Amino acid sequence: MRRFLMFMFTTGMLIWGGGSPASAGQENTCCFLFGVAQDVPTLSVEQFKRYRKQNDVIVLDTRSGDEFLRGFVPQSVNIGFKGPFDTFLMRVFPDKSQKLLVIVEDAERGEVIERLLLLGYTRVIGTLAGGISEWKCSEAVDSISDLTVNEFYKKSDQGHIVDVRTPEEFDRGHIDNAMNIPLSDFANFGNTLNKDGEAMFVHCQSGYRSAVAVSILRAKGVKHICNIQGGYKALKEEIKENNNGNF
Repeated sequence: MRRFLMFMFTTGMLIWGGGSPASAGQENTCCFLFGVAQDVPTLSVEQFKRYRKQNDVIVLDTRSGDEFLRGFVPQSVNIGFKGPFDTFLMRVFPDKSQKLLVIVEDAERGEVIERLLLLGYTRVIGTLAGGISEWKCSEAVDSISDLTVNEFYKKSDQGHIVDVRTPEEFDRGHIDNAMNIPLSDFANFGNTLNKDGEAMFVHCQSGYRSAVAVSILRAKGVKHICNIQGGYKALKEEIKENNNGNF
């Protein structure tokens, strides 16, 4: 029944770039309104690279933030599937016609693609065969520093502290000297930041949103950024410990 409903929801074909349907290896960008996740193609590294070069294509990496930060396809955006995926996918990419290349754990591939289709993201070009491991065999990866709270405090006077929680969360409590830049859509997030070359230490409440945020900033060319593990919860606990339980 679920598969039938998905088929009814996504029946039809959507092709952009003109012409007749193309295979995953052809140069023109095409995509189908797939009925089931199994119909979305897996792409070789070379196919993935060709599509990635197009300006209107985003690489979406659905692995956990921890895994993403250790190594990712340059300019990809992390929205971890194990978390509030739907909420932040729609916040970061409100335009559901966004063309997507997807990096996903093999065990989660079907579920991730089904979710994308059900949410209305039908321009999924394909997923990378073999995932990030296959990419690493022949291509360079980027990475972002993932600091513990102790590591952060040793460096905190060397840059800006960016809190990406909501204004309401920020008002209930925040780190001294932090600036509140709530996580928003890809097009606008980070545009107001002063890119003066100093490091940016980014945190949210517990770590999920900050991984999304730093991935967007890096995709936009910000080089000196660090994620703070555990977010505000971890920072608050550290302050309590250093102040004999008072915050």
